[in-house]
Amino acid sequence: MRECLVIYVDAALDKHGRAGCGLAVFVRGRAVYTESFGFSHVGGSAQLEAHVCAGALDLAAARWPHHRVIVRTDCAPVVRSRMPSSDSFRLAVHEVRERCRRGWRVVRYVSRKANPAHELAREGLKSLSKQQLLAAA
Repeated sequence: MRECLVIYVDAALDKHGRAGCGLAVFVRGRAVYTESFGFSHVGGSAQLEAHVCAGALDLAAARWPHHRVIVRTDCAPVVRSRMPSSDSFRLAVHEVRERCRRGWRVVRYVSRKANPAHELAREGLKSLSKQQLLAAA
């Protein structure tokens, strides 16, 4: 097993169903990959964060299969919910837990202030808003 990979994730959601996602991957304290993008989302913000965590775990399994992985999110309900409130959120949290069972993978809480993916998620949301404005013009 190689060193530990830390993936910071965040999602931003506006009232129009536009979402932004940010992802920052670190090995030994050094960023090795960052990404931000926007997309449409129907559902709540906690559900979105859970889907982003599941996606980060899938990315790690595909690109860094031999690394231990810690996914860090600033969405406490994803990490701490024992019994999620809605069916859609429950399914999203179940997806995260199933991916964690596949190996050396965990999801942990990090404060928004300490999450480098927070600004990336905002950039992803802004990029989607700009694309939609240009398409409407």
